[in-house]
Amino acid sequence: MIASVVGKVIAKGSDYLVVEAGGIGYKVFVVSDVTAQTSVGDAIKLLTHMAVREDSQSLYGFLTAEELELFSMLISISGIGPRVALAILSAGRPTDLKVAISRGDSAIFTTISGVGSKTAQRVILELQSKIGVAAVDGSSQDSEDIINALSGLGYNMYEIRKIIGKLSPQASLENKIKEALKLLG
Repeated sequence: MIASVVGKVIAKGSDYLVVEAGGIGYKVFVVSDVTAQTSVGDAIKLLTHMAVREDSQSLYGFLTAEELELFSMLISISGIGPRVALAILSAGRPTDLKVAISRGDSAIFTTISGVGSKTAQRVILELQSKIGVAAVDGSSQDSEDIINALSGLGYNMYEIRKIIGKLSPQASLENKIKEALKLLG
């Protein structure tokens, strides 16, 4: 098994990077944030999960151990393969996803292509006990509402996550959404 890849990015696609390490180029599938933030020529270290199937071998890469752990939990669920798990991780930060799971909120999952309401409920049901009850405060609820509002307006998750941290934490939900639209515009 390949546990990590450290090297230089020599090519990239919409959902993968090719990382050259020791003279070998590894095609590593990553979340959308990583491809958006990485340029060809950048040095990178990815923790990896190697998926071996009868007809293929694929590497999935993560910047943090928390992402890798959540990915491993997701693929342990019946009906969730590595590609869908990667799409779920692209939908939000691991802490946001864990809060949604602990609260039983399927909204963040149903916005993902390939994840319907039944699959979202199965993810929540199977992972709630593994994740435990995360601390839930008003700001995480606001973040979730902002994500739902902006994704409903057609903005992609990368753009939304990029600006959510820039919003005034004390502002009302309505003002946060207005501020987000100004930042996105």
